[in-house]
Amino acid sequence: LVEVIDVIYKTMTGKWRKAGHMDLEIPKLWNEYVPKHLLPRLHGYELMMAPYAIAHMKIGLKLYETGYRFGSDERARVYLTNALEPPQDLSGTFTFAIPALAHEAEAVNAIKRGQRFTVVIGNPPYAGVSSNNSETAIRLVDAYKLVDGKPLNEKKLWLQDDYVKFIRVGQMTIEAGPCGILGLITNHGYLDNPTFRGMRQSLLSTFQSCQVIDLHGNTKKKEVAPDGSADVNVFDIQQGVAVGLFSRYADAGASQSSVMRADLHGSRGSKYKTLLISSADSLPSTQIYPDKPFYLLTNQDKTNRDEYETMLLLSEIMRIHSVGMVTARDNLTIAFSQEEIWDCVQRFTELTEEEAREEYDLREDVQNWKVRWAQEDILVDGPNYECVQRIMYRPFDFRFTYYTGRSRGFICRPVNEVMQHMVGHRNVGLMTTRKVEVGVFGHAIVANTPTESHSISLKEINYIFPLWIYPDDEKLAFSTERKTNFTPAFLRKMIASVGVGCGTESQSQLEQCLPPEHVFGYVYAVLHSASYRSRYSEFLKTDFPRIPLVFNQELFGALNQLGSELVAIHLMEAPGMDDHLSTLVGSGEAQVEKVSYSDETVWIDRAKTHGFNGVSEEVWNFLVSGYKVCE
Repeated sequence: LVEVIDVIYKTMTGKWRKAGHMDLEIPKLWNEYVPKHLLPRLHGYELMMAPYAIAHMKIGLKLYETGYRFGSDERARVYLTNALEPPQDLSGTFTFAIPALAHEAEAVNAIKRGQRFTVVIGNPPYAGVSSNNSETAIRLVDAYKLVDGKPLNEKKLWLQDDYVKFIRVGQMTIEAGPCGILGLITNHGYLDNPTFRGMRQSLLSTFQSCQVIDLHGNTKKKEVAPDGSADVNVFDIQQGVAVGLFSRYADAGASQSSVMRADLHGSRGSKYKTLLISSADSLPSTQIYPDKPFYLLTNQDKTNRDEYETMLLLSEIMRIHSVGMVTARDNLTIAFSQEEIWDCVQRFTELTEEEAREEYDLREDVQNWKVRWAQEDILVDGPNYECVQRIMYRPFDFRFTYYTGRSRGFICRPVNEVMQHMVGHRNVGLMTTRKVEVGVFGHAIVANTPTESHSISLKEINYIFPLWIYPDDEKLAFSTERKTNFTPAFLRKMIASVGVGCGTESQSQLEQCLPPEHVFGYVYAVLHSASYRSRYSEFLKTDFPRIPLVFNQELFGALNQLGSELVAIHLMEAPGMDDHLSTLVGSGEAQVEKVSYSDETVWIDRAKTHGFNGVSEEVWNFLVSGYKVCE
């Protein structure tokens, strides 16, 4: 608001000078203008007392610097309130104890009910786990849960983040009048995250002009500048940020939004300098054309897009899938051996809550995980050694956890609806991501155990798609046989395209006609195809992979064979896996101290006396998503 006052002061003094007023007249004109035309139109909402007080002080000082002198009955209209909450009847609540707060509440309620605004600006809080959970706050983003008039059908939405709610409040505030501008600096995740596509479409339908300035600096994405130099955040946070300027015109009708995008990379100082000397219109920008199905506010090479979108979405051909387990407290929940996790579980239940926090370095409880819940989960019917389970923690890095399958407890989110098919059954699951934030798509691996939510990528959330679905023990009356997770509709399309002649009426006929293991091998081969990854790299960043149909039985067979061989290798079940390509060098006890590579040797100590010899550079540099596996 201080900057707003500065802009208005410079604008008005320039206007008066052009009108022929002398400099000596300007203080008088300004002192007449402020109480009539500035203060009645300038408002602010602040939730916390300290910044509320500081805002009043800074605004007062700024006005004093411009030559304005407050009258006794005038104030800066900054109110102590939650911007996300509607006006409330607080009559009598503060009147007796704190009359000033009663007056404040009455004043802000009148503003929220009757005032209309043409400019909304701010830097709202970012909080994925929002504390604004009243019914009103939660329902603010209902409009963002639809895209093209249909529900998003997402298992996990991030729309409850506080900054999303503030954008929605700003949008609704501008919609209440004939025209206006919304300008916010926020988390930049809404620009391309798939679950925000309804939000983007809604903004594009409200505002005729959208200008996005992505300031990048996302350390979670490991962003770097195009020249390879460091890309630093403009704030002291990990999450990248963006400025969004959205304009709504009076009588604009249903004209399509014009969307301009600018990108700023580099040092913090260079970004500050550019922003200080630039306007939104003067920044180098490109026009982008958001469209179905994601309405992305990013630059995207759309070559081959039509071709790609004829393919079938993985989440539609394998309906049962979920994120991997969210363990929440790996110091406690993950161990290198069965004995270690078993000892840990037994010890954990014997400790008080305070002792457990100290011994296992447990941070504060989170929404879905508490020390007490974890202990109670184990003690319901245990400790039980049968609950010790092998888990794929990272690529080719198998460890152990304690899994009861209940909705919450020792593991924060065990996602039993999917993991029940991976525990105690012979199965294989495809791990991939829905979005690629770092680098290019290389996010596909298999597991025959439960998986963790970052099994293949530390940055992106990871999903598992099991090949086989086993009957629920409590519902054995319906079926006692496993069935494939591939949908019947997909199998029929694949059978028709491959040209296999057989019956396709029943599930068993489909599985006999085209064995699900062969289809899984084909899918895995496609996802590991270098030409597939490069040709569709832009689209693999924004949603689950799409799988092409193949119109050639021999090609299907060849890809199935290659994919099946790769599955066996990645499960470390292929023939010849015991024929090691390297040898351990060095005498005496070998202790991992520092990992390095030189002369075809992976060294595990600082002195480079112990290591694995015979490892090619290609093998050493092999990556699965962002993980350098050998390292």
